[in-house]
Amino acid sequence: MISLRRTLFTVHMWIGLILGLLLAALGLSGSLLVYDDALADLLNPPPRAATQGQPLPLSMIQDIAQETVGHSGQMQIFLPQKPGDAISVRMGGISPMGNMAGMNNANQRPHGEGRRRRREGASGGEGGRGLQIFIDPVSGEVLGTRTALLPPILTFAHQLHGNFLMGRDGRSLVVGWLGVAMLLLGLSGLVLWWPRRGQWKYAFLVRSTAQGVRFHRELHAATGIWIFIIFLCVSFSGVVLAWPQTMGANPPGFNPRAVPAVEASGGKRLGATEAIIAASAAVPGLSPRSVTIPVRPDQAISVNYLSNGAVAATVFVDPYRGKVLSVRDPSGSFMAWMRPVHQGNLGPVWKFLVFLTGLAPSLFVVTGILMWWKKRKRHVPMSMPLPDVLEGEAAT
Repeated sequence: MISLRRTLFTVHMWIGLILGLLLAALGLSGSLLVYDDALADLLNPPPRAATQGQPLPLSMIQDIAQETVGHSGQMQIFLPQKPGDAISVRMGGISPMGNMAGMNNANQRPHGEGRRRRREGASGGEGGRGLQIFIDPVSGEVLGTRTALLPPILTFAHQLHGNFLMGRDGRSLVVGWLGVAMLLLGLSGLVLWWPRRGQWKYAFLVRSTAQGVRFHRELHAATGIWIFIIFLCVSFSGVVLAWPQTMGANPPGFNPRAVPAVEASGGKRLGATEAIIAASAAVPGLSPRSVTIPVRPDQAISVNYLSNGAVAATVFVDPYRGKVLSVRDPSGSFMAWMRPVHQGNLGPVWKFLVFLTGLAPSLFVVTGILMWWKKRKRHVPMSMPLPDVLEGEAAT
């Protein structure tokens, strides 16, 4: 048992020392993204809609957006969620499906739609560009336009947390493995934390008399045990999001960007209003969040519905015949829970706990390096767990 504990200690220590800075960067960027919508609105407030009354049909909003940019390209219309919100329309730079494809590629998203757009996958890949148009839902007045880019600090945080600044391959080659490293650190840390007989009352706190190595050890251990469950949930869900096929979160051959093909006809295509009316019969009781109008004539219109901050359903509608072609409902799937768990969208308490969990790796790195350095200065074998070191100090 002693040899196993020392082996775990060695593994735990060297994983932390080698990958500590990377894990700290991943955690800090994740904490920032937990509140990215609020930060984006604070840094660059969106225009507000002041007109009171009956909202215009979305098809009219669609026409206004097209007139504003002077062409009828692909667009995604986001419905207002509370009084005073403008309708936001994204023109260009989005995926044809406009719902579940984006995952962590929201660095090109319209302002104020960061996490929501990632949940719906409205980002059009890492090189996409687009224009964000804000429209008063009652008067139809164009309140403002802007290039669909995040504030620089949030753009950097999304790229760092999503793929470690390495493009699409960075998610699977780097982020996924860093998630595995966090899981190993969490599980091995639990074993190393496990108190000896008579020490349980000290295991959850930092004693006021603790100094030096003992202080860093107790702070390291107490922080780890208090956030242990949330830390494991966030780390595991991050691994699933990085490797959805490997973890069995998506069925074999699943392509989140796939859009049902339709037979184009010479007739006029349906607008956003008609598409929502057709889709509503397929998902009674849900409120639409966005509508994606494709630019290609052989692709379906998609209507997205949200629940718990994640896509509850995507309904694909034939733009010529008004028929529902298919309903993609991930609400009961494994992946549908992983995204809200990881992003903190299970209520304000969970959001704050996820935020704190993202800060923890930085504390672990600092305290871990200080403990390692102090052992090195005292010429203590690195394979000796700190409780043994502390007992030796007490004896002398």
